[in-house]
Formats: sequence, C-alpha cells, structure tokens
Amino acid sequence: MNLSHLKSNLFQIRKAFFEYHQGFDYLKQRYLYAPKILKHSSPLEKPVNIDDLSIHILSCHRDIVMLCWSLASFYSVAEFSADLHIHSDGSLTRSDRDAIKRLFPSADIINPENFEALYRDNFDPYPLIKKFRFKIPKYFLMKKLIDPFFVSHKKNILIIDSDLAWFRHPEKIESEIKANCPNSLMMAYCGGVKPNYVYFKNGKRLDPKLACMNSGIVLYNRQNFDLKLLEEYLSNIDIKNKSNIHFIEQAGYAYCLEHLKMLPADEYIIKGIPEDKTVLKHYTGPRRLQFYTQALGLIKSCVSL
Repeated sequence: MNLSHLKSNLFQIRKAFFEYHQGFDYLKQRYLYAPKILKHSSPLEKPVNIDDLSIHILSCHRDIVMLCWSLASFYSVAEFSADLHIHSDGSLTRSDRDAIKRLFPSADIINPENFEALYRDNFDPYPLIKKFRFKIPKYFLMKKLIDPFFVSHKKNILIIDSDLAWFRHPEKIESEIKANCPNSLMMAYCGGVKPNYVYFKNGKRLDPKLACMNSGIVLYNRQNFDLKLLEEYLSNIDIKNKSNIHFIEQAGYAYCLEHLKMLPADEYIIKGIPEDKTVLKHYTGPRRLQFYTQALGLIKSCVSL
C-alpha cells in the first residue's frame, strides 16, 4: 500500500466515523466482509448474448474489491451480457488480475503499456488526442474517454464505472442497445448537485447542461463519437487549471457525443437512498464509503460467500 492509498483509506475511515457515524460498520464491511469476494471460487459472469456491444471499465488496484462487487451486481440483474474489457490504470497486480479472471473468465484485461504498443499509431490523425492520452500523465482519465473506442470493434460501446451498485435490470439501456443506439446516453447530476465544470483557455467554461452529465454510465454508437469534436474540445482546455484533471473525460464525452440524452435521474441515481424503482446508484467520491455501508447490504445476495 503506497502513501496515497494509505491517506485515502484513513480519510474514508475518519469520514465514516465523524460525518456518517457508521465507522464500525464501515470497517467491518470494507475490510472484513467485502474482500471475501476475491476468494470466491466460481465465475460470476453470464454468457454473452449481445454480439454488437462491448462493455468497458477503467479500474485500479485500490478499487479491485469494489470492481468485483459492482460487476457481480451487474450480472445478477442485467438480462444482457457482452464482451467485457477491464482497462487497468497500470496499478492492477498479478493477484488482482488472477481474481478478475477467476470471477470473470472471459474478461479482456488491458494494460496501458500493451494499449500504447498496439494502438498508438491509430492516433496519428488526431494529434491533440494523442498528446493528452500519451504525453500528459496527469490526465489519466483519458484512458476511460478514448481507449474503449480504439479497443472495441463493436458498433455499440457501454462504459460503466467500478463504483456502481446495480439493483434492477437496466431496461432503458437494453432497449437503446437493441435499437442500435441511435441516442448516446449518460447519467446526470440532479437535485441540487453542482455541475462539474471544465475550464477553457479563453476564460469560459463548459456549458452548464453538459457539465451536469456524469460518466458513471456512457452508452454510444461508434458513429456518434465525434473525434473531430473531441480534438476541438481538447484544443480549448486550460491545462493549467487543476480542476480539469478530475472532469476532463466526462466533460469530453458530453462535448463530443452526438444525440446525447440523460438517463432517468430518478432511476440512475447519484444521491439519495435506493428505492424500488432504482436501477443503480453511482457512489462517486464524496459518497464512496456508502458503497460498503449502504449498497453492500443490498447487493450481497448476488454472491454466495
């Protein structure tokens, strides 16, 4: 465990005790119960039943337990399955990869160095995308924004985060996939949550409607992913503004996807308590510890430990 990881863990523990007053429950669920999934002996995936779709997740060593629970909950409720690609940020260990292959045997685990060797030349027509992806390490989320497009040979691409807890079959997503994704779909911040802006060189910022989009879920047809618009977007980014580091990819999706629509915010939630109609909840950074204190109790039946 590196220093950054240790600080993050201590921050979440303090938050669990002093903000949520669930410290002991968090410690029990996070460090005693949840890691047991890594020792689960049988696969949790389902056979592929949609050919022209690929599913992509960017993950890291720190989130390996959450990743496995999130995928387990997805496979337990979703009535569709597709080729799964897990994109490592470079920190997944051999033990992490072994656990993934045991639980999700068909998953394609993509290491950053392999991606660069295989696909770097494909970026030549898009020099700014290539620069942000390979030459500016602080924009690590570019892996999530651009890698799936080049890795996948499918018409339709579904991006899901590793901090999603799935409670019901995502009918809206499935119906869009079956229609060959004429619309691009993303989650959205609602209910008083501030937009997540990126800032441009001219002092302007991203349009508020686009800044309210959330990339916990992104679904698109390849034809609706406009690389020229993405080049335009990156040409305007103020690389001196540190806040752009955290939101560059979800704003990039919102900027360059054509026919973009929001998923229903009362079914695909970011804040609040999951209800009967809730399809999933995205446990973003400020609420990450609730994945263990709230979601785990609701999804643990998807794995027999």
